[in-house]
Amino acid sequence: MRILLIQPPGNQEIPIGYKRNYSEKARSPLPPLGLLYLAGHLKKNHEVKVLDMAVSGQGIPELPSIINSFQPDLVGVTAVIGLWPAVVDIFNLVKKINPSIYTVVGGPNATQYPEETLAIRSIDFLITGIGQFPLMRLCNQLEQGQSGEGIENCYVQGKTSAGDYRTVYSKEYELDEFELPDREAVPFSLYRIGFCPDNPTTTMVTSMGCPFRCAFCDCHNQALQMRTAEKVVDEIAAVEKMGIKSILFQDELFTLKAERVKQICESLIKRKIKIHWSVKSRVDCLQIWMPGLMKEAGCFNIHFGIESGNDATLTRMKKGYNTDSVRRAVGMVKSAGLSCTGNFMLAYPGENETDIRNTIAFAKGLSLDLAQFSITLDLPKTELFDEALRSGRRRGNPWSEFIKHPQRIDLVEMFSSELFTPEELFAFLDEAHQCTKTLYNTRESK
Repeated sequence: MRILLIQPPGNQEIPIGYKRNYSEKARSPLPPLGLLYLAGHLKKNHEVKVLDMAVSGQGIPELPSIINSFQPDLVGVTAVIGLWPAVVDIFNLVKKINPSIYTVVGGPNATQYPEETLAIRSIDFLITGIGQFPLMRLCNQLEQGQSGEGIENCYVQGKTSAGDYRTVYSKEYELDEFELPDREAVPFSLYRIGFCPDNPTTTMVTSMGCPFRCAFCDCHNQALQMRTAEKVVDEIAAVEKMGIKSILFQDELFTLKAERVKQICESLIKRKIKIHWSVKSRVDCLQIWMPGLMKEAGCFNIHFGIESGNDATLTRMKKGYNTDSVRRAVGMVKSAGLSCTGNFMLAYPGENETDIRNTIAFAKGLSLDLAQFSITLDLPKTELFDEALRSGRRRGNPWSEFIKHPQRIDLVEMFSSELFTPEELFAFLDEAHQCTKTLYNTRESK
């Protein structure tokens, strides 16, 4: 089969929790890692083309010429919530161009809300969870004239009843069981990230999921898996050989297992692999020896999800640490000569104006190299969302309605705080951006 995998254009992203021009001013396109994993697996049996419209600069109106040129049998699109309206537009256009082209959706959107996603009739198939095996089996079946039914983690338009959707996680779906992402399927030299020491830059994962249960986060809903240090370093070596200079690790928590961190770093040093890399960590999962060894192995930045400058808020968030722990961890990173990035959530439920400004002042006082701020959201499948329903702060599920009817729901309805208007919340964002070092500077966007 001829398969076209599409990453939607970034300029159509709806910035959830950010200002409208966030993507334009602060975000650089990253390689579509999920699609590259699919391409690396599918190309054994099929002809695969990956179209990253975010980096190519192409828009949806240009799709007809691309499709008419490549003549795909199947079009697959990855779906995240902020790009959902663009995803729907792509599928509608594909069916208008040629109704016989099979359409497949995957990604976080599809996994969290499969029934709502298949309410979009221009989608033929939906894949939940890790997609390599289900999509390969689907393509093989369709090529043989079969219906695509009966495939684990794959659902067919009009053939699945409510309540039948589920996502199976098993050893078969562990990352080390798959081929490496096909990074050459996209123009990898075009991915250039401003805060990296050198470019081009790529993305990579060494683990998935997180064992912690922060009240606002849904990462614990995914099965935790960790790749072996040997496989991780082999992939880094392959990336270096391509001429890529920096890696942004996408793991939720790279430093979870201290021994694995040590093995990865020592192997990179022993094999004399020279590449820059950045990771995410919790402040309480960074041991005192880690920053120094990580720097020696090529790490240039550690990113913490700090979230708040108020101990009472951190307790409600169930973060498991306090502001003193944050100061110690940031100090460890800076003392080792690494840059440090912190993420913060403004207007958590129960916070007043003083609390919000405390967080901004706390971020400013940490000497971070970069700070990132967003407005707190009631994300689906989280304890915070469940609490909002129980307390009456929220009635119904706007995320579900948005997926079924993406043109009808304004995503500002997902903001958690009831004390402030959207305009007041955005004003707090402006204030935070203007007094800290950040990827998004509101003074330059006016």
